[in-house]
Amino acid sequence: MKIAITSTGTSMDSPVDPRFGRSAYIAFVDLETGQLEALENPFVDVGVGAGTQAAQFVLDKGAEALLTGHCGPKACAVLGDAHVQVVDGVSGTLREATERFRQQEGARAGSIVSRAVTGLGPTGRGRAGGFGRGLGRGAGRGGRGGQGPGRGGRGGRGSGGGGAVVPTDPLETGVLSR
Repeated sequence: MKIAITSTGTSMDSPVDPRFGRSAYIAFVDLETGQLEALENPFVDVGVGAGTQAAQFVLDKGAEALLTGHCGPKACAVLGDAHVQVVDGVSGTLREATERFRQQEGARAGSIVSRAVTGLGPTGRGRAGGFGRGLGRGAGRGGRGGQGPGRGGRGGRGSGGGGAVVPTDPLETGVLSR
């Protein structure tokens, strides 16, 4: 699996850049081989659309997941439409972030997903669907079949839907730290 991580530098000991679209570098790490390819972000200085252009760059490089400090709603929509897993709130070095992701990927096999992509609320309760491209936020109640209203940014609106509650906030599950 190839993952993309926003970075301030070109080594595994570089800190994760908290910005996605305007990060200095986007590092691509092959989790199977450990190979690192850190590339300058070609969209860091564009006037508008840095996030969506960087998202397309990540897709073109074949990444299946993005680790970053913050991914905006438009970039998350582009990545989500392509089924790229987005984990935001990531900090530390590339090495630390990669290792935390690797451990959790094996342990949970895909349960760590971004709130921005799935529409899960900050507590992992309630799912918010949405019309349009937006950052959904669930406000539902826990338990199987939990229901809750949802809000989508950028004009998205939706209502919550059930399913098993899975803790998905990397900060709450201890997967990632600030």
